[in-house]
Amino acid sequence: MRVLWRLTKWLVALLVIFVVGYTLAMSGYHSPPTASIAALTPDATPRTVFVAGATGKTGVELVRVLRERGDRVVAMVRATSNTAAIDAFGIEKVVADALDADEVKAAVGAQPVDLVISLLGTSSSDLPERTNPIMGMIEGPPSMDPNTRPDFIGNRNVIDAARANGIARFVLVTVIGAGDSAEAIPLAARKGHSAVVPLKSQAEEHLRSSGLQYTIIRPGGLGKQAARTTAVLTKDPLAFSFLSRADLARLTADVAHDAATVGKTYTAYDPDRRMLWKLFTAE
Repeated sequence: MRVLWRLTKWLVALLVIFVVGYTLAMSGYHSPPTASIAALTPDATPRTVFVAGATGKTGVELVRVLRERGDRVVAMVRATSNTAAIDAFGIEKVVADALDADEVKAAVGAQPVDLVISLLGTSSSDLPERTNPIMGMIEGPPSMDPNTRPDFIGNRNVIDAARANGIARFVLVTVIGAGDSAEAIPLAARKGHSAVVPLKSQAEEHLRSSGLQYTIIRPGGLGKQAARTTAVLTKDPLAFSFLSRADLARLTADVAHDAATVGKTYTAYDPDRRMLWKLFTAE
């Protein structure tokens, strides 16, 4: 019994060490300088906004914020999308597969809009199911053909469609780790993001070279907490924190209404949510 008790204590101790170590390795420690924080001054002029990725968790929050601000929203959805959450906000919908360039071009040009916002990305429900969750922690998410992911191809199609239809303004939401923010992503998260980050980087570069009036926003890990006033945008590519989807939606809507953000790439950052456990707290 003594041997079993000692073994149990050692196993518990090892588990605690692992959890603490993983939590620390998944957190952010770099504080961006105050001068890098964007002083957003969004105007109140209503706009017609085309949103790609509107049925995702962040997309629903964004649609809600845009409608609360008086914007008209045109949402691009797949034929198989569950649109109940955004239908409640009184939006208009166009059906298109983000991976089909012709469908996207027709959807974006179906009616006049002032700007395009894309939150397209691979959702967890799109990934192949892994049968061994332990290996999933070690190896990261299962591999997926990049040609079936919207992270680059889908965003490229929406960018090209905006340009072809004469829509000059474009806001793209990607991820921390893309482009010059590669060193900002926590060590423990790099394996799990190794497939998506290059695709997001390609999407960013395609937008920058498009000639459109772009703004790029890079969030870190996202949670479902309520919005708070501490979340900001910073030009510091080394910043990392967790963030509520409601805050990301607010910041994205601010950018859409602020011409001073054109040509800028920002990190969405909340100094009060740099540690992993903040992703799971109510506040």
